Amino acid sequence: MATAAEAIAEGRKARSEGDFTVARERYAAAAQIYRARKDDLAYAHAIRHIADIYLQESKLAEAGPLYEESLELYRANLGTKILDLANALRPYALLNEGQGNPELARALWQEARHLYNSIRIEPGVSECDAHIRKLQQS
Repeated sequence: MATAAEAIAEGRKARSEGDFTVARERYAAAAQIYRARKDDLAYAHAIRHIADIYLQESKLAEAGPLYEESLELYRANLGTKILDLANALRPYALLNEGQGNPELARALWQEARHLYNSIRIEPGVSECDAHIRKLQQS
């Protein structure tokens, strides 16, 4: 049986090669290990990557609940890194844009922008600003 770190590495490799099915399976294996260990932050990170793969495949219905669960875990844990939370908000905002939920998408982009700005991640701030402007025009 692979360790969680090995499963993550295998999932990352499969995703980079475009094998999304294997990538999801490997991230899911890691998520199971993290859940059994009660490592909420590592579990949140693994399921966020599964959601990212679904988003990449335009499988929005599958991605949504995973983003929601990861965000709930990140927000509930005092040890959450600002960048991890911002990086989970970003794709969930994209998903909501794609599903035609502009109000929620705008709120998510604004929250992500605030977080990216607080840790001086200028590319993140710029991306958020562009999406906020786009949503204000629609």
